[in-house]
Amino acid sequence: MLIITDQITIRLMQDNIDDYKLMEKWRTDEEVLKFYGGRDYPYFIEKVIETYQPRIRGEEGVTPCLFYYQNIAIGYLQYYSLNDLPETDRQMYRLESTDNVYAIDLFIGETNYWNQGIGTKVLTAVIEYIFTELQAVKIVIDPNVKNHRAIRCYEKCGFVKVKLLPSHELHEGKYQDCWLMAIARKKSLH
Repeated sequence: MLIITDQITIRLMQDNIDDYKLMEKWRTDEEVLKFYGGRDYPYFIEKVIETYQPRIRGEEGVTPCLFYYQNIAIGYLQYYSLNDLPETDRQMYRLESTDNVYAIDLFIGETNYWNQGIGTKVLTAVIEYIFTELQAVKIVIDPNVKNHRAIRCYEKCGFVKVKLLPSHELHEGKYQDCWLMAIARKKSLH
């Protein structure tokens, strides 16, 4: 386990059919796809394995995780150092420096757990982990400007809107604007 706190457990995604089937369930759910990936781009098992297996095996510099609430798998998150991305991907964030800057992507795949503050608990735990264990100086996240629920969650966790990223993400056939949001590690008093 990476993190266990406040009824939340976060673990690394495993290279096995159970984890892949969970992702297929979530990445084909119409409600989830409205906000993550797009309803025109479901991930059936072959696409799930093709996408996530290289990440699980450490071939892409992205750390894929599943998170649980009260021991029930309810969502996915991934984090990565921006410096581990290809230069073209790093440039899309339009940051002056990407040294010790990490990015997070996440979604709750079990929609009956939406709007209960669970995303805030998960994100708070991951922020703490990335700052303390990985020594990040900043964490960024880039929600679609129309994903108001996610933006509220991120703001509750301390993220602030840094800049608009025009036409940043292809979603349901159209390039959509996203917010670049960031949180900086608090300076130590020592």
